[in-house]
Amino acid sequence: MEQFENKRILVTGGAGFIGFHLCRKLAELAPNLTIYDNLSSGKLENVKDVPKAKFIQDDILNLKKLCTLEKADLIFHLAAQVVVPYSMENPIADFETNARGTLNVLEKARKDDSRVVFASSAAVYGNPAKFPTPEDYGFNPFSCYGLSKVVGEQYCKMYMNQYGLDITILRFANVYGSRCHGVIHDFLDKLQRNPAKLEIIGTGLQSRDFVHVSDIVNGLILAAAKENALGQTYNLGFGTTTKIIDLAKMILKILNLAGKTIVTTTNVSWQGDIDTIWFDISKAQRELQWHPQVRLEDNLREIIRERKMPQ
Repeated sequence: MEQFENKRILVTGGAGFIGFHLCRKLAELAPNLTIYDNLSSGKLENVKDVPKAKFIQDDILNLKKLCTLEKADLIFHLAAQVVVPYSMENPIADFETNARGTLNVLEKARKDDSRVVFASSAAVYGNPAKFPTPEDYGFNPFSCYGLSKVVGEQYCKMYMNQYGLDITILRFANVYGSRCHGVIHDFLDKLQRNPAKLEIIGTGLQSRDFVHVSDIVNGLILAAAKENALGQTYNLGFGTTTKIIDLAKMILKILNLAGKTIVTTTNVSWQGDIDTIWFDISKAQRELQWHPQVRLEDNLREIIRERKMPQ
């Protein structure tokens, strides 16, 4: 996209799972790309695999450092604390990173007059009563993580309204793909250790809207390129929902373990866990011309091949 050719682009959290995939794509589009990450959850190998990018290891809580970076025309703000159980055990640390850290990034953007794309989460909805859930449903966070993301979104809206910043908010559903963490890799780790048994945390009836990281990267880039995205909030999911027990069955079928592996559930989930995530993605489809392409079952096979697990 020619819109990025002369842009100085900053990606906070660029060494993380989504950040890596985004930066790898941006490196093809923009010659001036900076990854800013404290490596608390991001990985140095992800940075090394985007050799065209400049890397700065530091924290978004370091406002002085952020503001001394070269001027950014466009900021993708992905850096965050994303682990719900951690947020419930450490609400202050979660707030510092996700709320204060976002405020610091917005101050950097205000100084530079940068365009911002902010990565938010399905967690802002909590346990909604409407499915699929649209962007105008409202906030009802069920975890400290979700609440800190609400605060981040509200700061974005304040900076749009009061300082005239160009900001787009993207709410991600359950993003998966290579180099990710989460329930898919948790199941595969357990099955590699013991293919005879698979334990599911919770009832297994929790449902998630799984969206592939390549589709998320496409959404991020469209949100940064389109003028009609300014000031808007979009859901990015696949627009369907899958029960965790059905995800487990998909994986077992691909691994030829169906009927061989004993599946159990703890029936008790972690504090702050959400029952169902199922996004209404019609706004992103209509306004961004964003259409997720990767089906869950197809990519599960690819992930399993990458891990060299027998099929």
